[in-house]
Amino acid sequence: MKNLIKISILSLLFLMTACQIGPKQKAQVISSKVIYGEDNRIDTYKLNGGFWHEKVRAVAMKVRHRRMKKQSNGMIRLIGARLKKSKMMCDDEKFVGQRLNAECSGFLIGDDLLATAGHCVKDEFDCKNFSWVFDYDLKGPEDKKYHIIPEKNFYKCKKIISSVYKKHKDLDFAIIQLDKKVTDRTPLTLRKKDKIKTGTKLTIIGHPSGLPKKFANGAEVIKNSNNIFFKANLDSFQINSGSPVFNEETGIVEGILVRGDTDYHWAYQDKCNRVNTIKWDCKERDCRLEDVTRITALPKSLL
Repeated sequence: MKNLIKISILSLLFLMTACQIGPKQKAQVISSKVIYGEDNRIDTYKLNGGFWHEKVRAVAMKVRHRRMKKQSNGMIRLIGARLKKSKMMCDDEKFVGQRLNAECSGFLIGDDLLATAGHCVKDEFDCKNFSWVFDYDLKGPEDKKYHIIPEKNFYKCKKIISSVYKKHKDLDFAIIQLDKKVTDRTPLTLRKKDKIKTGTKLTIIGHPSGLPKKFANGAEVIKNSNNIFFKANLDSFQINSGSPVFNEETGIVEGILVRGDTDYHWAYQDKCNRVNTIKWDCKERDCRLEDVTRITALPKSLL
């Protein structure tokens, strides 16, 4: 996410009179995270393999069991609505025709261990009523079956190893054990010590708003004083929560995306939602920014 929230006088008036808005306009403000400057999110097939290929494959999404429809050919079809309908998006926004199925992102850190945000897996309900799925992504520009995924890519939560989450507090992470080992992809490499430097370039991989997996680079560490988390201008959205945030140069995981700014704003003239975009330089003017739990803040005994 990179940089100017266009707030019109009408927008301000709306916020002052929200209680008078009719039911068709109830989706005016939706969830957390935002775009800073250009929207750098791309579908992962555009990477054409290379340096990020295995890292992309190690990122999973959390899916509610009732969204999963088992097919007769060893596949599972996911039945989420499209972005346009679900979020009342404008037609010219990115990815409006793609289906939303994720409810959080996560990433492989061991043969059967997955890391995510603590608010994504708070308790046994979150463990037992959701699966974690790899390869929910488009394989090419004409891929119409990206939401039909081999059953072998679905993993259940066997148990919660650790989950720490207090609303609006610093530390936010969870580590869960999957019900079987993941043998066809490689766990991500994590920072083991020290601290990322301010200004370091960052990349995020995850499922913004529940979409098929996206890659976004070009962000950087902006605020770096807190020992538990740092702040960055990442192009991320609500269901990016749990996504790995990488050092763009080395490819190691620096942290877990956990909190951020507002996703969308209501465009009154268009009568639809648009991505919330900040145009100014967050190093010169204050921004909410995105909070990333440092991977080094997790107990070393868990990693």
